[in-house]
Amino acid sequence: MSMKVDTLVKEVFPAPVGDIIMTLVRPIPECLKRKAAEELNEKENTIVEELDVIKTWMRQSGHIRGRLEDQFLLGFLRSCKHSLERVKEKLDTYYTIRSVLPEVMRGRDPLDPFVRKVIRMGVTVPLPKTVHPDDPKIILIRGDAFDGDACDFPDILKVFTMIGDILLRDDDQMMICGQAAIIDLGHSSSGHLFNFNLSFLRKASILNQQASPLRQKGFHFINTPKGFDIVLNIFKSLMTEKNRKRTILSHGSSLESLHKHFPKSILPAELGGELGPVQQFVDEWEQRLIDNRTYLIAEESLGVDESRRRNTNPLAEEKDLFGTAGTFRKLEFD
Repeated sequence: MSMKVDTLVKEVFPAPVGDIIMTLVRPIPECLKRKAAEELNEKENTIVEELDVIKTWMRQSGHIRGRLEDQFLLGFLRSCKHSLERVKEKLDTYYTIRSVLPEVMRGRDPLDPFVRKVIRMGVTVPLPKTVHPDDPKIILIRGDAFDGDACDFPDILKVFTMIGDILLRDDDQMMICGQAAIIDLGHSSSGHLFNFNLSFLRKASILNQQASPLRQKGFHFINTPKGFDIVLNIFKSLMTEKNRKRTILSHGSSLESLHKHFPKSILPAELGGELGPVQQFVDEWEQRLIDNRTYLIAEESLGVDESRRRNTNPLAEEKDLFGTAGTFRKLEFD
């Protein structure tokens, strides 16, 4: 085994540490400790034991090829409010849905010219600031940055998951406080938003909801085109009941309305904010993905082996998940 492959295997399947009681997780500031304790049932003195239970379960599952790093698994514990059974279900769903989305989970090299081109579009842009250090982090989704002639929606989702994988590992504020999405649809006269197969759309909704440890706190639409109600109804129909209860607001083209929820101090110039142009954050994330190239490529080897599964597939009730249930054509807006 080469040194590179050996290092990668150790990263994904760390060697056991025997009787040494240790956990490799970052310390967090007091405000996040309070939030984690009050809202996520986090108890510092039980984290090591909880992580050990999850790692033992993953090793014994037989069918899951997944990461065993403490920091990664702690994200799932926080997402599930430290319910071990919910963590097991979410991890199984996380790796199961990724295994049936090769168009998203394969070819994740940020140095690949095509992937890099999609990254540079800047459709998904995490914003760096919040008003308070325990507020939900903000993800900007720029619908008008999606060039439907240059790539397809699965390519956009690929980069979205690459960014999400890094946030899951690195951003304690997001994992504890959740994320709010600002979805800027621009002022274009047409949308490419649903030019993809319905079966893929359903898989994508599971990937970003039931399977995702990134907790949504709200959805804010800005610069919405005429006929947006149709899009919003489709969007809501794909949401879990829990997410439908979150804040879902359409601000039309009113930046003033948006600023009532997100002050100018934490928004880029394109949204009337004071952070400067959004391109600087697109560039920063391009470099960050390149810096994490090995980690991102390693995800391609992870997933599930259904021939070794001893429990029920968590997606068994999704009758049409693996078939073709029709296709959305382009929705045109005037």
